[in-house]
Amino acid sequence: MLKHVVMFRFKEDKEATAEELKRRLLALPPQIDVIKGFEVGINLVASARAYDLVLISDFESLKDMQAYQVHPAHQEVGKYTSQVSESIVAVDYEY
Repeated sequence: MLKHVVMFRFKEDKEATAEELKRRLLALPPQIDVIKGFEVGINLVASARAYDLVLISDFESLKDMQAYQVHPAHQEVGKYTSQVSESIVAVDYEY
Protein backbone atom coordinates (compact mmCIF):
# COMPACT_ATOMS: atom_id res chain seq x y z
CA MET A 1 0.00 0.00 0.00
CA LEU A 2 1.08 3.57 -0.64
CA LYS A 3 0.27 6.56 1.57
CA HIS A 4 0.14 9.98 -0.16
CA VAL A 5 0.23 12.98 2.19
CA VAL A 6 -0.10 16.53 0.85
CA MET A 7 -0.22 19.74 2.91
CA PHE A 8 -1.38 23.10 1.62
CA ARG A 9 -0.67 26.62 2.89
CA PHE A 10 -2.99 29.17 1.32
CA LYS A 11 -2.20 32.69 0.16
CA GLU A 12 -5.23 34.42 1.68
CA ASP A 13 -8.78 33.90 2.95
CA LYS A 14 -7.55 30.69 4.53
CA GLU A 15 -10.81 29.50 6.12
CA ALA A 16 -12.94 29.91 3.01
CA THR A 17 -10.22 28.47 0.77
CA ALA A 18 -9.79 25.45 3.06
CA GLU A 19 -13.53 24.74 3.01
CA GLU A 20 -13.67 25.07 -0.78
CA LEU A 21 -10.66 22.82 -1.35
CA LYS A 22 -12.03 20.25 1.10
CA ARG A 23 -15.30 20.20 -0.86
CA ARG A 24 -13.45 19.74 -4.16
CA LEU A 25 -11.16 17.04 -2.80
CA LEU A 26 -13.97 15.02 -1.23
CA ALA A 27 -15.65 14.90 -4.64
CA LEU A 28 -12.70 12.90 -6.05
CA PRO A 29 -13.09 9.40 -4.52
CA PRO A 30 -16.43 8.65 -6.22
CA GLN A 31 -14.83 9.60 -9.55
CA ILE A 32 -11.46 7.84 -9.22
CA ASP A 33 -11.65 4.14 -8.41
CA VAL A 34 -7.95 3.64 -7.57
CA ILE A 35 -8.38 5.65 -4.35
CA LYS A 36 -8.52 3.18 -1.44
CA GLY A 37 -8.63 5.68 1.43
CA PHE A 38 -9.12 9.43 1.55
CA GLU A 39 -9.06 11.92 4.41
CA VAL A 40 -9.07 15.73 4.32
CA GLY A 41 -8.39 17.80 7.43
CA ILE A 42 -8.44 21.54 8.06
CA ASN A 43 -5.88 22.82 10.56
CA LEU A 44 -7.21 23.96 13.93
CA VAL A 45 -4.09 25.45 15.57
CA ALA A 46 -2.42 28.39 13.85
CA SER A 47 1.36 28.69 14.10
CA ALA A 48 4.27 29.73 11.92
CA ARG A 49 5.00 26.14 10.96
CA ALA A 50 1.38 25.05 10.43
CA TYR A 51 -0.20 24.30 7.09
CA ASP A 52 -3.86 25.04 6.44
CA LEU A 53 -5.14 21.74 5.05
CA VAL A 54 -3.90 18.16 4.75
CA LEU A 55 -4.89 15.41 2.33
CA ILE A 56 -4.05 11.83 3.30
CA SER A 57 -4.87 9.20 0.71
CA ASP A 58 -4.15 5.51 0.20
CA PHE A 59 -3.44 3.56 -2.97
CA GLU A 60 -2.63 -0.08 -3.68
CA SER A 61 0.53 0.88 -5.58
CA LEU A 62 2.64 3.70 -6.97
CA LYS A 63 1.09 2.94 -10.37
CA ASP A 64 -2.39 3.56 -8.95
CA MET A 65 -1.29 6.84 -7.37
CA GLN A 66 0.16 7.94 -10.71
CA ALA A 67 -3.15 7.08 -12.42
CA TYR A 68 -4.92 9.25 -9.81
CA GLN A 69 -2.55 12.14 -10.47
CA VAL A 70 -3.28 12.24 -14.22
CA HIS A 71 -7.03 11.70 -13.85
CA PRO A 72 -8.92 14.71 -15.32
CA ALA A 73 -10.88 15.31 -12.09
CA HIS A 74 -7.64 15.45 -10.07
CA GLN A 75 -6.05 17.70 -12.68
CA GLU A 76 -8.94 20.15 -12.31
CA VAL A 77 -8.48 20.30 -8.52
CA GLY A 78 -4.74 20.74 -9.10
CA LYS A 79 -5.39 23.87 -11.15
CA TYR A 80 -7.34 25.33 -8.25
CA THR A 81 -4.68 24.45 -5.67
CA SER A 82 -1.92 26.06 -7.71
CA GLN A 83 -3.94 29.30 -7.85
CA VAL A 84 -4.74 29.51 -4.13
CA SER A 85 -1.67 27.96 -2.51
CA GLU A 86 1.41 29.71 -1.22
CA SER A 87 3.11 26.39 -0.53
CA ILE A 88 2.36 22.71 -1.17
CA VAL A 89 4.46 19.88 0.30
CA ALA A 90 4.05 16.14 -0.05
CA VAL A 91 5.42 12.81 1.07
CA ASP A 92 4.65 9.39 -0.37
CA TYR A 93 5.60 6.15 1.38
CA GLU A 94 4.86 2.45 1.39
CA TYR A 95 3.34 0.80 4.43
